[in-house]
Amino acid sequence: MEDINLFRKKDFIFLKKIKSRSEVLERDDCDGYLIEASESEVRKIIASLKGKNKIIAVVGGDNVFNRRAVETLKIDYLVSPERGLKKDSLKQRDSGLNHVVAKEVAKRGVVIVIDFGEVSRLVGKAKALRLERIIQNIKVCRKAKCLIKIASFAETKKNVVDEKGLSSFGISLGMSSEQGRDAVRF
Repeated sequence: MEDINLFRKKDFIFLKKIKSRSEVLERDDCDGYLIEASESEVRKIIASLKGKNKIIAVVGGDNVFNRRAVETLKIDYLVSPERGLKKDSLKQRDSGLNHVVAKEVAKRGVVIVIDFGEVSRLVGKAKALRLERIIQNIKVCRKAKCLIKIASFAETKKNVVDEKGLSSFGISLGMSSEQGRDAVRF
């Protein structure tokens, strides 16, 4: 597969974005689900998906949520762990991912995914802070040897970014050329 999208296209993974358990029952023609909800709602949604062979991606939150999601839930992708309001310290950014969570991610086979579409829509200081957190997550993932991928999460065909664009984005943020090449293949 080439990329993760929020619409159906050949050779791409199609995820349906959901926020509650009732949205799961509406339509079941997708490859998986992108869950963006509170921890209790995420647990309910995943429990209702048990037995279905679907990809489960969870949008990250704070450090506690990310750690619990990786350790206790059966997920395939943790999307944008750096997302949300976080408090930075003087010497380090609060990127939603630390060495403990990264080791657990590597052990359980969960993949960290950077949402390129969301990052490209940000402007100014918000974009700079998000990129700093992503750079820190790349460094942590490299040390812990966990997989990190880049996806466009496009909602329409015109928002799809080609493989070279995503790869060069990863390389510009500090990935090696090998990591950048592997980061765009799902």
